[in-house]
Amino acid sequence: MKVRSLQTADEFSRYAGFAHEVYSRSPHWVPSDSHHLTALLGGNREAGPHWTVQPFWVESGGQILATLTAVVDELYNRHWNERMGHLLFFEALPDSDAAVAALFAGACEWLRAQTCTAARLSFLYAWQLPWTIDAYDTVPTLFHTYNPPYYHCYAKNAGFRTEQGMLQYQIALTPELTGRYREMVEQAGRAGVRLRSWDFNRLEAEGLIFARLVNETFAQHWGSPQFSPAQMQGFAAAFRDVLPRDFLGFAEVEGEPAGFVFCLPDLNQALHRLRGKPVEENLEEFRRALEQIDHGVLLIIGVRSTQRGRGINLALAARSYLAMMERGYKTASYTVVLDANWASRRTAEKLGGRVTRNFIIYRKELT
Repeated sequence: MKVRSLQTADEFSRYAGFAHEVYSRSPHWVPSDSHHLTALLGGNREAGPHWTVQPFWVESGGQILATLTAVVDELYNRHWNERMGHLLFFEALPDSDAAVAALFAGACEWLRAQTCTAARLSFLYAWQLPWTIDAYDTVPTLFHTYNPPYYHCYAKNAGFRTEQGMLQYQIALTPELTGRYREMVEQAGRAGVRLRSWDFNRLEAEGLIFARLVNETFAQHWGSPQFSPAQMQGFAAAFRDVLPRDFLGFAEVEGEPAGFVFCLPDLNQALHRLRGKPVEENLEEFRRALEQIDHGVLLIIGVRSTQRGRGINLALAARSYLAMMERGYKTASYTVVLDANWASRRTAEKLGGRVTRNFIIYRKELT
């Protein structure tokens, strides 16, 4: 049994393919984008020159037993004035306790060599959203991943403790909500707030506004890094062809940006229907699957602190949900909410949401 640090494109590709072995019998797993994952494993220097990345796997007799990637985000650490390391993209076969223990130990030792004093497992914005602790019998929504229940035992046996909980709300987009949502939008208008969609003809400029607003409104939000303009512009551009323009919105007060919302179709519904077949080789089938999506994902929403209390958050979300209803969507989620973020939780409840899925983030001290 040997823990290996990976360096080559072929190794990254094999790492990305290992998940198919873990989930070969799972009816709920949605394969990740292998091209995107291998780019991240290689450091993705164009979007993230502030990242130091080292993937690992542990193998025995030429067979991979588990994978794990260590990441140091210098923008994150400068922002929070700490030395945090992140452990991401963990996958492991069952009954591999000794191999997993060795893998975690090797990755943590690498983080110590990068002067990190703590390791956070399974969560870093723009890389990976946290492990689920329930709803194992449902397909995860976009950007969320599936994981087996036994992963939690692996983490705790490796010395990790619970650091934070997150949750996801789901909303049934019933006709009864239409009036409530319209009133939220109209109320913001009466308060002097202008809501508008993104201008896809000015995507680069819109991406810069988006980046500034995210960095400002999430500056004190637990676990949030500061994002480079290249990251946010690339993120928006990657989904341009599948994004209805009214799913993305800005709020303006006296001509100045005051808030934003970023919603997407739940592409996991379409990807799950492909059953692991490459999108590039099955474009017609994927397009048909896109037309069958009936769930929307509110991924991120923020309002400048000076403009809060005016109903801008509700209006932005309501406007996007109305656009989903116009497309025939049946449900929507309001996701990646910290357990203790009661302001965001109250927003979700006013929009008609109820908690349907829970997530967990782990931490281990390295000193």
